[in-house]
Amino acid sequence: MMKQVITIKCLLLLIILSISVSAKNNNIIVTIDGRKITKDEYEKIYQKNNTNLNDESDVKTPEEYMEMFIDFKLKVIEAENRGLDTTKAFLDEFNGYRDELAKGYLTDREVNDSIVKEIYNRTVNYIKASHILLTLDSNASPEDTLMAYNKMIDIRNKILNNEMTFEEAAVEYSNDPSAAENKGDLGYFSAFKMISEFEDGCYNTPVGEISMPVRTNLGYHLIKIVDKQYSKGEVKVAHIMKRFAITDSVTHEEDMRLKAEIDSLYLELENGADFGTLARENSDDRASGNHDGVMKFINLGFFAPEFTNAAFELKNDGDYSKPVRTRFGWHIVKRLEYRPPKTFDEVKADIKSKVKANPRRTIQGKKSFIAKLKKDYGFIDYPEHFNQFTKIISETMPDTLKYEIPENAAKITLFEFAGKSYSGKDFIDYLIPIGKVLTRLMPVGHNDFIEKTIIDYEDQRLEIKYPEFKSLLDEYHDGILLFTVMESDVWNVAMQDTTGLLEFYEKNKGKYVFGEHFDGLYIHCFNTETRKKADSLLAAGITDPDQLTDLLNANGERNVMITKSRWEKGASRNMDYLVWKEEKPKNINDDLYFVWGEIKNTGVKTLDEARGLYISDYQEVIEDEWLKHLRQKYEVIVNKKLLRKVKSLK
Repeated sequence: MMKQVITIKCLLLLIILSISVSAKNNNIIVTIDGRKITKDEYEKIYQKNNTNLNDESDVKTPEEYMEMFIDFKLKVIEAENRGLDTTKAFLDEFNGYRDELAKGYLTDREVNDSIVKEIYNRTVNYIKASHILLTLDSNASPEDTLMAYNKMIDIRNKILNNEMTFEEAAVEYSNDPSAAENKGDLGYFSAFKMISEFEDGCYNTPVGEISMPVRTNLGYHLIKIVDKQYSKGEVKVAHIMKRFAITDSVTHEEDMRLKAEIDSLYLELENGADFGTLARENSDDRASGNHDGVMKFINLGFFAPEFTNAAFELKNDGDYSKPVRTRFGWHIVKRLEYRPPKTFDEVKADIKSKVKANPRRTIQGKKSFIAKLKKDYGFIDYPEHFNQFTKIISETMPDTLKYEIPENAAKITLFEFAGKSYSGKDFIDYLIPIGKVLTRLMPVGHNDFIEKTIIDYEDQRLEIKYPEFKSLLDEYHDGILLFTVMESDVWNVAMQDTTGLLEFYEKNKGKYVFGEHFDGLYIHCFNTETRKKADSLLAAGITDPDQLTDLLNANGERNVMITKSRWEKGASRNMDYLVWKEEKPKNINDDLYFVWGEIKNTGVKTLDEARGLYISDYQEVIEDEWLKHLRQKYEVIVNKKLLRKVKSLK
């Protein structure tokens, strides 16, 4: 009877296992070289890669995307089967990425509202500050660190004792390359614009005062707080600009000439002229001028304070300012749209996300994280054991510890964590490689050892504990492999196979043609005498670039550079100016630069003229052939019935 019961139980267990396996297999949407992908996995990948696309036409149906997904996985599998994920280059890059990604998980990820509120207050309160920087390597020795700190204290004392101004000290001592010009002035800024430690130093220093030395990964800073202002919000503007040729050496004549030009444009506006038309036709800022002078939203942190002040003084959308001068030139500023500062509730989630991405902003993050892990994994400390351990070591080896320690010290349990005991020997094994073996350093080393043990344990469990962490790692893993195998099997092949590329070009010659273009010579003479000779030779019908160069560079002289080619508009700023009379580049001298040739409307591009385009096309051909080979090499099974159940985003 007992044997019958056992047999029935075994049969029931086998049935349950069979149902479980069957259910799992029924959820497999595609199998590629034996690797099974479930419907849930595929749906997540499909949705992630087909949402928030710049162009909605790029969205694929589940069936369309499946073909792309198979191609991607085949390339990765090929790379894995060739051992490309075991090379030193791959492991170094992958492990480096994992270490960086892990940092965000190895700290307290719960950011409380008080921290978010504090940072919000910084986003709506702008600081105007100046600084002096003494660079210092982040791994500098204690001696070098102390020397740099003391030097900063000396500089600070000189300023406080009125031996020199902050600005004078910035010019003389600061390692910031811009200090010579801006005297340490950083302008206005708010939260998230500076290194977090520097930002803390700024917001913890009252207006008009100079901070104590603030340490960042760049070195030590002295910070002077010049002003604090509540945010004025943001304003979208357009402007018309007359630009100074060289901002740090503007002559009075140039200043007055551009002032007269901007005044004339202002008068036209007053008489009813269209702002956008004037900007397009007259503004020296071509990036905005081509778009009716329209710029992006600006705030107090905009780099030209006179411009900013003029923008925020405008009361209504559509109002424009009188001409205003900045260090860059003269402007007329028009207000297009105003946005007030955002409320705490509007930006709370965004701030919390940014803080999580930069754990250094939560000063107590590491401590609270360690405390949480101690509680989660059952940490038990034995301080009396540690005192006993240090006593034995001090009595037996008072100076420097070596690899052999007394047995009674080696076996002492210092603490327990995650079900494992850590002994005196474990502690010494940790200390010796990093040089912390002096008895007086043991208390510090003991705390470091505990923290490292806890962090290392958590680090090893991240892939299990956080599915999104593993997912990001898998994506990066596959991404590196994809790049590596594509580089070796497609991109490099196309660039190195000159014979194959030439054959491909001959078969597809005529695919790429010129529109309007200049066909001729681009000539740069180094002196006016050579320019006259060049004009004479060209007028005499000598247009061969090699012959011209030989005649003009006679007797070993270097008087001219000549390039023969075909240029489309936009290919060269110099040619745009010389041929199509676009904006004049600063380096052009009309007496020494000129062209000889003609504008044409069509013409087939040679391989050299369209090499990048033909290489790209040839790479596609190579990739298509390679994928055909991979699909023959590896078995691919798609569950089409299950695929039809995936909700389409198209």
